[in-house]
Amino acid sequence: MCCLAEFIVKYVLIISNFIFAIAGLAIIGLGTAAQINLNEIHDVVPGSLSFLTISIITLGCIIFVIAFCACCGAIRESTCMLLTYAVFMGILAAVKIYITVVIFEFLGHVTDTVTDWLTKAFANSNVRPAYNAMENLFKCCGTVGPASYPTIGLPVSPTCCKNPDMLVNECSLTNSYEGCIPQVTSYLESFGEAIGIVLIVVILVECVCLIFSIFLVCQFRNKKRRYA
Repeated sequence: MCCLAEFIVKYVLIISNFIFAIAGLAIIGLGTAAQINLNEIHDVVPGSLSFLTISIITLGCIIFVIAFCACCGAIRESTCMLLTYAVFMGILAAVKIYITVVIFEFLGHVTDTVTDWLTKAFANSNVRPAYNAMENLFKCCGTVGPASYPTIGLPVSPTCCKNPDMLVNECSLTNSYEGCIPQVTSYLESFGEAIGIVLIVVILVECVCLIFSIFLVCQFRNKKRRYA
């Protein structure tokens, strides 16, 4: 019965860590996609947001490497590798819980935060090129729409045009995209929720794997004592 339990736990650990490796790659992919888009508008958003995406990418890389080591440790029945895996899993779980809390805390006031960022950036002529690049990237216009431009004494930017007329440099109010605040907010909510959900699933599975790895360490040590 004990051998059967060891067999089941061993292969559950291998399979689950294979899934972990895939989840790590998914986190890397989501974080990279977010970072690429943030690089386009780095003058508009605060550096803390870029730091968060880089942290997520780094975390995904660590998850992938540790999951790979766990698979090797279970297959080779290495107590040293499994103990190392268990320690790092505990540390990583704590780090991921913190990042998940930060993400969902940010999502709780994302609309107010984005409104503050973009309102200040839109009024700052020094970041006008970056703001126009963001409009082009997100297919949006001003802060709340084309009506934002007259409030700062400027014509509607060509980047606001849905169907740009190459003969003119100003869009009409009816030929412009919606405001950037709802577009950017929706983007951050979508990526934040996706990354948060992946992290929650990973944390839950990690807790199970942590217990399984300790169980296997005990089983492998007992097996070595019996054959010593």
